[in-house]
Amino acid sequence: MQSGKLALRSQEWIQTALFQLMEKKEYSHISITEIADRAGLARQTVYRNFQDKDVILLNYLDGFMKGMWHDVGVGMKTTFDEEMFVLLFRNWQRNAPAALIHSILTKDRKIRQLIYKSICDYFDELLASRRNEPGENGEEAMHTHGLYAGKSLSSIVHMMLIEWTLNDFHLTPEQIGSVVSDLTASIRAYL
Repeated sequence: MQSGKLALRSQEWIQTALFQLMEKKEYSHISITEIADRAGLARQTVYRNFQDKDVILLNYLDGFMKGMWHDVGVGMKTTFDEEMFVLLFRNWQRNAPAALIHSILTKDRKIRQLIYKSICDYFDELLASRRNEPGENGEEAMHTHGLYAGKSLSSIVHMMLIEWTLNDFHLTPEQIGSVVSDLTASIRAYL
């Protein structure tokens, strides 16, 4: 990746171009050449910044997840609780780009896969920071349960986020956050 202000500006232009194209065209049919043309950059500049278009979108989604806590003035939370879920759903409803919502509504599988990956990556990062905290029980079984509990939690949050979006945000963020909290209570006991 490039470094400095120029690289950051190029990355912003590339992400903006991708979202503009997604408003008119299916994600899977968008090429790097089209993204570069829309951004007013050479293809080589796109490739210097991102390996492919999936990395462009994942970079945005990773920033979206991490920025969620910054936007509300909270450090990166390590507690998986109802408040965290409410914040996630509220941030999604308020700030997810229209092109991303449109791609979900058209049932684009690749977009769903990338959203799932970003949720998994984010939760994995949170869980890794918790593993560095002193624990009560260092048993291998708890580690194994924790690993699969983290993936199960990611799956449920992802599925609920997609269904909530498909249902036009029919519940408030507080309501959907409460549902997710209730559904994942037994899973979170292993985290």
